[in-house]
Amino acid sequence: MAADLSSGGNAMRIGGWLAGVAALALASVNVPAGAGEVPETVRNAVQRLVGTAAVETARASPVPDFFEVRAAGEILYVSADGRYLFHGNLYAVAERRNLTEDARREVRRDVLGGLEEDSLIVFAPAGETKHRLTVFTDVDCPYCAKFHLEVPDLNSAGVEVRYAAWPRTPPGTESHDRSISVWCAGDRHRAMTDAKAGRDIAHASCPNPVQEHYETGRRLGVEGTPTLFTEDGTVFGGYVPFRELVRRLEQG
Repeated sequence: MAADLSSGGNAMRIGGWLAGVAALALASVNVPAGAGEVPETVRNAVQRLVGTAAVETARASPVPDFFEVRAAGEILYVSADGRYLFHGNLYAVAERRNLTEDARREVRRDVLGGLEEDSLIVFAPAGETKHRLTVFTDVDCPYCAKFHLEVPDLNSAGVEVRYAAWPRTPPGTESHDRSISVWCAGDRHRAMTDAKAGRDIAHASCPNPVQEHYETGRRLGVEGTPTLFTEDGTVFGGYVPFRELVRRLEQG
């Protein structure tokens, strides 16, 4: 998608990814070391097009005279003169490589890195850990329950499963409260397993990371559960059978 920004008019909206962005404050562009100065025209173009979206970083793109801009967790490409912007995938043809997906993986790694280790419910292998998965899960999701049945097999294959909460119903609902009860349980592993099996769990409340996890998931583009992220920022949406998942992890 390309847009000529030289004319006036209201700010454009770029598909669904701008939902919820209006609440974010506009930030200054952070330029990575060695990337050079970002023209004011680029800053102005992003602000004009997406309004109050937070601009996180900007750097020279592989396309001459275009900058790769990270705004509200998305990747945009803006011409140095500020007249054109496109939002979509940029490919290196010779390498058959999706350069935008590479940049998205960087974004996901940064966002996942903000999760506190002790806020996650971690099922770790007894032996060597070969791979780590961060899984956004709902305690009442049928496919999450199916995935959880295979966690022992994943652990045996050296895969660590790190659960983050992503309740599919809003605060105040029974299912959302069950997520809080799991994260507040004395034995969170047992509570998670019982909840996934459909068994009753004791109601519990405490300061908890459930809403923070949910917001983090939204920043990562999570739309349903389970959603799985690898350490390098690759995303698998939905349930993936154990053997297929291990195969994909081994392939890298």
